Amino acid sequence: MSNSKQNRFKGLMQVIKQESDKSEAAEIQQDFSRAGTKSQEQPDVIQVQYGKIHRDQGQSRRYFDPDELNKMAVSMKAVGIIDPLSVRLRPGTSDEYDLLAGEKRHRSAEIAGLEKVPVRVFEVGDQVAEDIKAISNLQRSDLNKWEETNAILGMLCRNLGKSQSEVISLLNQAANQKRGLTDNVVRSEDWALVEEVFAVVGRLTPESFRKHRVPLIKLPEHIQAVLQQGKLHYTKVNEILKVKDPKQQRQLLELAIAQNLSVNDIQAEVKAIRQETAETDDVLPQRITSITQQLKKKKVWNDPKKRGRLEELLAELSSLISE
Repeated sequence: MSNSKQNRFKGLMQVIKQESDKSEAAEIQQDFSRAGTKSQEQPDVIQVQYGKIHRDQGQSRRYFDPDELNKMAVSMKAVGIIDPLSVRLRPGTSDEYDLLAGEKRHRSAEIAGLEKVPVRVFEVGDQVAEDIKAISNLQRSDLNKWEETNAILGMLCRNLGKSQSEVISLLNQAANQKRGLTDNVVRSEDWALVEEVFAVVGRLTPESFRKHRVPLIKLPEHIQAVLQQGKLHYTKVNEILKVKDPKQQRQLLELAIAQNLSVNDIQAEVKAIRQETAETDDVLPQRITSITQQLKKKKVWNDPKKRGRLEELLAELSSLISE
């Protein structure tokens, strides 16, 4: 991978980490220059109308705890916003902005009823802007696994210029190559970029991501829809997924959303469903034994009228067993 690609990621990290620290201005300016973005001083803080700032509807982080937002809003009413939001000028406009980092603060500002919010305006292109959003989210401790997986996949897709399925195929190909299971060789430039992305993420390797995170994007569509819309936190959905029956799973999902069930509430519901299922499973063998005993006792096969029907039922049972 080229040094410019490495330094671009380094520059993005510093913009996010030091967005409110002017002492790093010179170093950030150098990193922007080396990264191929427009050289600029650390932006000053300016006040912008709340309604002029636009959140990214497609960003990976979907769920925001209402209680935390309200607590932050109370604080904002008392002391204002301490850490400025990071934005860029929306392309084609002169006074509209795209939010790069600080969505939680932006949402809380809306609850607090703030007319203006402090921001720093960075001059970055579309791809750099998307990477800033992704890295900013990935550094949050409350980002759940599903959101994190989508953020990382998004970074890989953008920087490799590949689709999601192509990125997953690349990860699988690299794993097979390492185990000597394929003659296809992954391009060194592509793999160097993959490793750089995971170095930025800092807590996953390409292989652990492939094995443990990629399966999350294969969740049932109705489950992914709930996560995408931010209706439930992933930790709650993860508990609901322990119910294997599709109908019961969907019913519990709807109940959790409608009644805003806690994780403990959902765990209790899952336990009750499992107990009910186990009881049903225990009753069935007992019924089979009881019916067999009654058949032997009453010798139903001696009745010509019932014998034909009995043979039909036995044939169905035999077919069921052999499936």
